[in-house]
Amino acid sequence: MALVRVAVPIPLAREESLVYEIPEEDTPEVGLRVLVPVGPRRVWGTVLGVEKTRPEFRVRRIAGIPEPRLVVTPELLGLCRWVADYYAANLSDVLQAAVPSPIGLTRRAVRAPEEGEAAWLAVAPPRREELNEEQHAALTALEEALRTREFRAFLLFGVTGSGKTAVYLHAAAEALKLGGQTLILVPEIALSPQTLDSFRRAGFERVALYHSTLRPRERADVWRAAAMGEIDLVVGTRSAVFLPFRNLRLVVVDEEQDGAYKQDDSPRYHARDVALVRAQRLGGTVILASATPSLESFARVKRGQCGLLRLSRRIDGRPLPTVRITDLRHRAASTAPSGGSRYITPPLVEAMAKTLERREQAILFLNRRGHSTYLQCRGCGDVARCKRCDVSFTVHLDDGSLRCHYCGAERKLMPTCAGCGASNLWFGGVGIQRIEREVGKLFPEARIARLDFDATRKRGSAAAILSAFRAGETDFLLGTQMVAKGFDFPMVTLVGIIVADLQLYLPDFRAAERTFQLLTQVAGRAGRGARAGEVILQTYDPDHPALRCAAAQDFEMFFDQEAAERMELHYPPFGHLVEVEIRGAKKERVIRAAGMIRDALGVLARQLDVELLGPAPKPIARIQGAERWHILIRSGSRKTLQAYLKGAVPVLRTRTWPGVRVSVDVDPRHVL
Repeated sequence: MALVRVAVPIPLAREESLVYEIPEEDTPEVGLRVLVPVGPRRVWGTVLGVEKTRPEFRVRRIAGIPEPRLVVTPELLGLCRWVADYYAANLSDVLQAAVPSPIGLTRRAVRAPEEGEAAWLAVAPPRREELNEEQHAALTALEEALRTREFRAFLLFGVTGSGKTAVYLHAAAEALKLGGQTLILVPEIALSPQTLDSFRRAGFERVALYHSTLRPRERADVWRAAAMGEIDLVVGTRSAVFLPFRNLRLVVVDEEQDGAYKQDDSPRYHARDVALVRAQRLGGTVILASATPSLESFARVKRGQCGLLRLSRRIDGRPLPTVRITDLRHRAASTAPSGGSRYITPPLVEAMAKTLERREQAILFLNRRGHSTYLQCRGCGDVARCKRCDVSFTVHLDDGSLRCHYCGAERKLMPTCAGCGASNLWFGGVGIQRIEREVGKLFPEARIARLDFDATRKRGSAAAILSAFRAGETDFLLGTQMVAKGFDFPMVTLVGIIVADLQLYLPDFRAAERTFQLLTQVAGRAGRGARAGEVILQTYDPDHPALRCAAAQDFEMFFDQEAAERMELHYPPFGHLVEVEIRGAKKERVIRAAGMIRDALGVLARQLDVELLGPAPKPIARIQGAERWHILIRSGSRKTLQAYLKGAVPVLRTRTWPGVRVSVDVDPRHVL
């Protein structure tokens, strides 16, 4: 029997792997996926190497090896080690996120989606000679980089509707011609059929999808086919960055600014940044594509770490939509003025009526689910709140319920106050369901659909809603941020932004950036066809710089303003952050542990150029029954911060605090 060290996906304080016996004839190669016993369970682990010294304790035997064998390549294992090191995560957690379960692994060919499965958002790609001057210039730079086989990163910065997809479609064709594979990362599963179909219609045959809703067998099949070189191109969400390509030549990160690329739980990696590191190791080319780049990516351009490919105008010379800002501050609080409702102003009503008359389509955007954001008793003033979270219940009139959007708690909506019994209840705030009802009253003849999490719970429902809208069977599409993604509907000539500043004043340093990006993206849905587009942007703060920049669709003006504030406060991309979160059911234990952790971290911080902020309660102090405090670690140098973490993380892993869980988030996307 040989001894091997195996990384296993279980919480381990000091060790990231365990030692097992394996028959010598089974060739214990590094990277081999094996089934191992852990306590009473059996889990899939990854062989990290041969162990020469037998431990003093009893060593258990490996339970099984899949057939055909699933092996993590040396290149991918090295990448996973980098992710574990940089993001202060256990290697076993990284491998668990990166490698699919071997269950159901077969040698069959991967089935590409049938044409009808993705045709609801099909976009016929242009021929090469149809590319405009800016697209040609961008493509020329990319083709040159692909031929050199040296790492190059580019920001493909193009306004909405400028033809970014056509550029990287042709770049993928060049990568294929050179014998390489291409990975297209998209932030949302709903975008993957549209993207994949563009490539299929361009003649790519060996293509596949890879995302979390695939069955384990399908994920394992794509994994094996990528490793065998049987796939030329994969469209996938963030976990696809770990696929074991045989010859990865091009990586595209579409909508690179999207927060969905950041994993919320361990390992808290950012797929965009992992893609850059992977391409650097392989000598590949990376395209970061966006109409509203992240400040981090644009700062890379400013520092000369990333090339800039600019697409400043829409294809075929189509104009960007005109944007009108409407002030909501003087709308009546209780009664609707004539010509509209409390949240739908007369200018928007007029524009919607004209859209109907012309038989065109409109999108109405509000980034709030439900009917109302809170329920308050006007008798005693009590607000219905979730007992497990520090938030109010959201009112959902569709099914007569109160729901917590953080923990999922739900209770029936009653006609009287639970506290005093009064029947004088007030629906406060606004959600997309409320807008749906108001639009229905204003335009009873209109065909209305809603696209949000609640309307798309059933499998295939999102595709059905979007398909009907594209076919012209819907006049008004109402939705949350789902409608802001990169969809292309030629008949949409009007976008109404109901309340533009809902996220603007959240206690988070990226609030203005996210607001600007979201508004610019949703505004870009208008006027993508032959007819001009219009955007009505409704706001309570019409003079806010982020809203003014979004209305002007001027990213560089926004960058200059926001960068000045970030630089002064040493926030990313001009400084680097790590968040240590302390959570537990009992507040006093969390506070005590937070103080002890601060003391332990402070000893090392004083030796390096590192600043500790906190401990303090998080802006949303209680979620899912857990009290939440945090400590922010800040430094102007990434190298210094990584050196600090190498000493700090072992301290956190080797100590325990009863009833308290501690987690580390490197480069957090938010601190709410």
